[in-house]
Amino acid sequence: HFIWHGVHHDHPNDRLRLVMPPSVSIPLAYGFYSLFALAFAGPVLMAVFGGFIVGYVIYDTLHYALHHYAWQQPLFKKLKVHHMQHHFVNGNTGYGVSSPLWDWIMGTRRMAP
Repeated sequence: HFIWHGVHHDHPNDRLRLVMPPSVSIPLAYGFYSLFALAFAGPVLMAVFGGFIVGYVIYDTLHYALHHYAWQQPLFKKLKVHHMQHHFVNGNTGYGVSSPLWDWIMGTRRMAP
């Protein structure tokens, strides 16, 4: 867990530590591909896995932008505040980067003061 998330938490503003290293992400991608291969075959498998990878890249790009971009749009400002509270207020809440949806579902939503 530390190599996936802990290093980033120790250095949240380091632009080089915002994504998982290839030594972790490549085996994880293979694992997900293998799981998808149990349910899908041929072109459908490629489409599902490709969509999964594109979704992850979009997620990671948003994560990077939340850390390093001065957002003006209200929605992105709110997401940035939500994520920065995860880093600087309580690391056990506010895991949602692209949406607080999973924080609601998993009970990790930061409660308003």
